[in-house]
Amino acid sequence: MYSEKVYPPPISWFLGALFGLAIGLVFGAPFGFVAGIISGALAAGLVTIGLWRSIYEIRIDQQVLTAEGNRVSREHITSCTPLDRPAARRTLGPEADPASLVIMRGWVHTAVKVEISDPENRTPYLFISTRKANEIADLLNKKG
Repeated sequence: MYSEKVYPPPISWFLGALFGLAIGLVFGAPFGFVAGIISGALAAGLVTIGLWRSIYEIRIDQQVLTAEGNRVSREHITSCTPLDRPAARRTLGPEADPASLVIMRGWVHTAVKVEISDPENRTPYLFISTRKANEIADLLNKKG
């Protein structure tokens, strides 16, 4: 029904390659060309792995909301609120509930707050970073 993959912005991948080049130059100058190539490739590879692992998917079907492997039955979702940047900051700051589940990426500035009422799960709400907050909120607030 709905699926969104949340990727890092393109500038992150470019900065990862630039970081690898910088590390290569730092290690290549004193230790030689081969050491520079190896250390630069390792550094760029580690950044790439970190960026790749930060990708997550939000899926919504008729029964379940799934975000980064966390599943919530739609029957337990009471409401969903789209959050713009200031509202997301307030929700993560002064208005935060320590029992909530936060799925956040710093490069995504909008989010949804999904209120949950599940007797078996004491999590009051999910905070999910998304680039399509209004679309997700509209979809989850529809009953039936």
